[in-house]
Amino acid sequence: MESEQSQNFNERLSQWVANQGFWFQIRYSMTGSGNKGTLMFHLLRMVSRVLIFLLVVAIGGWVYLVKVTGTTQFKDGFEDSLKEGLFASEIELTGFSRSYGQLGINRLACQGGDEAFFTSLEARNIRGKMGLLDGFSGKWDTGTISISTLDLELRAGADDAESAQLLAKAVFDRSPRVEIKTLEVADANLRWGYSDRTRGSIDHSLLKIQRMEEGLKLTFTGGTFSQNWLRNLQIVNLVVEVAPGGLVFEKAEFKRGLGTVDFSGLKVAAGERPTVDGSARIRNLAIEDIVPAVMRSFIEGSISGDFRVTGSTNSLEGIGFAGKVTLDGQDSISLRQRIHLLKALSDLDYVRNYHRVDFREGSFYLKTTGGGMEVIDVNLKADDLFTLEGNMRVRLPTTEESKAAAENRALVGGSTIFNGDDSEPDDSGSKTDEMDFTLSKAARRIKDGKQTDSSTSLSSRLALNLAARQLEAQASARASRTLRYEGMFRITLLADAFERAPRLVQQFPVDPQLGRIPLMVPIEGTLYEVTLKQAEDLYQQGRR
Repeated sequence: MESEQSQNFNERLSQWVANQGFWFQIRYSMTGSGNKGTLMFHLLRMVSRVLIFLLVVAIGGWVYLVKVTGTTQFKDGFEDSLKEGLFASEIELTGFSRSYGQLGINRLACQGGDEAFFTSLEARNIRGKMGLLDGFSGKWDTGTISISTLDLELRAGADDAESAQLLAKAVFDRSPRVEIKTLEVADANLRWGYSDRTRGSIDHSLLKIQRMEEGLKLTFTGGTFSQNWLRNLQIVNLVVEVAPGGLVFEKAEFKRGLGTVDFSGLKVAAGERPTVDGSARIRNLAIEDIVPAVMRSFIEGSISGDFRVTGSTNSLEGIGFAGKVTLDGQDSISLRQRIHLLKALSDLDYVRNYHRVDFREGSFYLKTTGGGMEVIDVNLKADDLFTLEGNMRVRLPTTEESKAAAENRALVGGSTIFNGDDSEPDDSGSKTDEMDFTLSKAARRIKDGKQTDSSTSLSSRLALNLAARQLEAQASARASRTLRYEGMFRITLLADAFERAPRLVQQFPVDPQLGRIPLMVPIEGTLYEVTLKQAEDLYQQGRR
């Protein structure tokens, strides 16, 4: 009887305990186990207090981490780390923020140090991934970094082998604290080279940079590519592999109008004098797109050929092209009567005109190097009207020639032998635009509000450097007027070309083997002076 009452009591007690809270049940079960149960209860209570304390600390730490990224100290530390990682001698960072695990930088400007692969860098609207602990502990995985605009001046080479190794280290060494796998740039502008012979650029292209196992892979989409006399080629497919040994153009396909250029497979070996080796396959490329603007009123047409590309981006000789051009029906080259001799022939030959001589057959060998050009083994034919054979060299003027030309311009008031030729536009636009664009005006534009920083800020100085580079390119285009032409050509005309000029018939008899009139044409002077002396002689002898 007593056992039944005890059993009923225990059941009712268990039901009552079951209806109580969790902690009461734990405490009841432990107190019912003697000293051991009491000890366990105290341990559980201590653990619970520790957990509550850790929770409070975690919440406080989270609040601290959120707040600390907005402090000046954190930004300065981040800026110093970035300067060290990029091997920059000077850095300027504005608009730094971090929210919802995303990093944001409005503008980053850097001046490259001795070990940097660039001389200047400016990037805008940088976005990437940055967690709460990134920058404090562990390795920071940035994810895909996106940049809206990038202006990058690449270093052409190094002063010595040791410096070249340092440059390679700056590019390829991986940081133990930061992992960057992919960068995407919506508007990339890259420039390299310090002279006309080495200068090149990629403008307004979509760039994707992927870190590979032993290097980088750069993929460009859209935009334009320029190198020496190949200017403003539209990028069709450009993929560059960058490794410690140098660059390889895995794909390099371009177009301009109906013409195409392909130098896939070209290599640039790394070192203090990065050497270029490869070939450029040119098809139906308009001459007007590759010659200086000053020549466009003298020559037109298109060329095709396979050119060997050699040289270095860090040498006086620069990058050179050499190859044979063949006119096989797809291309033609036309000379206009702006060439003095052609104008004289048009006036003296009463049957035909030489206002435009179209060569559709023949070939010549073209080589460019050291700021000059050679056209040798010329053998061209313009139907029965005109044939042209010989060699020509185009070179930079000597110091004495430049001085004499300057004095001559001063005497004649800056005009050339052709009135109005100085107003000929060059690649950068009209003469008015050229003269209007000056460093002083660029500085004023920066100061007047196009740059929010003071005129002495790094961003402002980089903007002025870019303006100076553009002015140098424009000055180089104008300097093409001073190039010197040297050589000798033989032309042949139809037998009756001078039938109404007896003295010319006597002076230039018909070659019985050719059945044509041969004339030796010396080439000397500037473009405006080429064949001038012979044209004057023809006029003199052609008087009736």
